[in-house]
Amino acid sequence: MFGRRELDNLRAQKQALLLESSLNRHALLADWQELRSATAWMSSAAQAPTRFVPFLAVLAPLAGFLVVRTLRRPESWFTRLVAAAKWIGPVYSLWRGYAAARKKATEAGAPTN
Repeated sequence: MFGRRELDNLRAQKQALLLESSLNRHALLADWQELRSATAWMSSAAQAPTRFVPFLAVLAPLAGFLVVRTLRRPESWFTRLVAAAKWIGPVYSLWRGYAAARKKATEAGAPTN
């Protein structure tokens, strides 16, 4: 049989291994949480195209109409650029209003799709 000293030694080693295992488990859990938080944006990025489909369905024909209308004019490129720049303000304000409404709906707990 083992002596008392050897049994105490084995118990101490067992306790050390259990503590080391527990530390490794916690480190693994922390790494897993960090990995999940680092890749959390991927799910929202994958859903981004589906959120913009209604806007694209409305804005694409409008953009095509404006491009064709602008190209038919015998004006300079500068005049065309100024005409296009006139649309930036209204489109940006529309976009900000939409973003604010989505943020408000998200904060209220409503679904965003």
